[in-house]
Amino acid sequence: MLTFFKTNDPYRLVGVFLLLLVIRVPLFISGVPMILPELNWLLIGERLSSGDFTMYQDVWDYTAPLSVFVYKWLFFLFGKTRIPYFTLSVFLVVIQAGIFNNVMLRNKAYNSSTYVPALIYMIFMNAFFDFLTLSPVLLSMTFVLLAMNNLFKRMDNQTKDELFIFTGVYLGVATLFFLPSFWFFVVTILSLVLYTGSILRRMMLLIYGYVLVLGLAGMYFFWFDDFSIFLHHVFKSLWVIETIKYLNWTELTITTSIPLLIFIASIYKVRQLGKYINFQEKIQQVMLMFFLSGFLALMMAREVSTYQLIFFVPTVAFFVTHYLLLIKHWIFAELSVGIVVILIMFNHLLFSNKWFHVDQFVSYESIMIQDSNYEKLVKNKKILVLGDELHHYKNASLATPYLNWRLSQIQLQQLNYYDNSAEVFVNFNKDLPEVIIDKEQSMMELLKIMPTIASQYIHHEGYPEIYLLKE
Repeated sequence: MLTFFKTNDPYRLVGVFLLLLVIRVPLFISGVPMILPELNWLLIGERLSSGDFTMYQDVWDYTAPLSVFVYKWLFFLFGKTRIPYFTLSVFLVVIQAGIFNNVMLRNKAYNSSTYVPALIYMIFMNAFFDFLTLSPVLLSMTFVLLAMNNLFKRMDNQTKDELFIFTGVYLGVATLFFLPSFWFFVVTILSLVLYTGSILRRMMLLIYGYVLVLGLAGMYFFWFDDFSIFLHHVFKSLWVIETIKYLNWTELTITTSIPLLIFIASIYKVRQLGKYINFQEKIQQVMLMFFLSGFLALMMAREVSTYQLIFFVPTVAFFVTHYLLLIKHWIFAELSVGIVVILIMFNHLLFSNKWFHVDQFVSYESIMIQDSNYEKLVKNKKILVLGDELHHYKNASLATPYLNWRLSQIQLQQLNYYDNSAEVFVNFNKDLPEVIIDKEQSMMELLKIMPTIASQYIHHEGYPEIYLLKE
């Protein structure tokens, strides 16, 4: 396998694509568990495609705007299905593998020109089952890699002004796909300061490109009279709402132990065996800084699970590729890449299939979609869930804008303020839920303040937390 990809031939990307299909198609057929964030993205697309709705005003969530745009059009074109998410994910991984390989080739990061970086990037993009869907992190990574390419060009003494502007634009777009990508902008600035002689004017061009993209997004929402709520839901949510830890830090450490050991062993061997020119040393240091920015992005994310670890893949793939290319004997090299593939796929299947009772140490239950206790009541209905239990929406649709409970409770649990109660009244009247599942005991206050809405609902006899719209 390694020998095939050691050839400097762009058509080797076809091999990457076919190998990715060999890995993922059986996984799709056997069934990839659906996660709550994935259902959340489907609901966003459904809501925005079902009427004249704008994000943040009519859908309360903190998903970044460019990711929202993708999810809206995927639902508009294909409906409420996961297949487009998986399909587009495959193509994005191949595109990113090609970009990553091109970055390494053009900047002579290794002592030989090969397509092994693309192969290893693709392999590590299958380390966890939630890597397989179309997450905002995956969408964002495409533009992070494009910015990385420009950064290395500057380190190689290319100093065109456009290079800096486009780098800022790429990082701005990455941030609008996934807000914690901001840390890659910080690391890029720091890398330019430490490893290049870039003048202040060109650094300002990079910042200008970044701010321009964010400014255009702000102008779009300002045009639709949505700017303040856009700022609140996307930016202020970083400190306004509590982080959802689907996996705690101990569980996250356990799940990443196999890829982390491969990464650490590769760094050790690369530093022990290799001899590098000054530029290659700088690239290695920058890649480690990108690893740090991935960690900072993980700390900044409002949800903690393994799909955010996509940010670490470029650095891990970079050093693992370095180590494999340093192995001189082809048999040992082939065995080594085979072991890496087996370990990564074992890591994937270990946690998705709960082999060896691993669920006793790492529980993915909180992020998995569970069967609703109220399936017969909510199926094919427009519902509202007051609480974090999004799984009730699996076979239902969202009514009212209140998708994300941690944002919504700021308004729904403070109805003594006139502005809040007035907006809630308007939102309910425009789109009355057929079923309300009140897990947070918030409906009593709402119905007390709004008797016209209260008159349209009855309590379910068997479930005190259920309110049904009168027929």
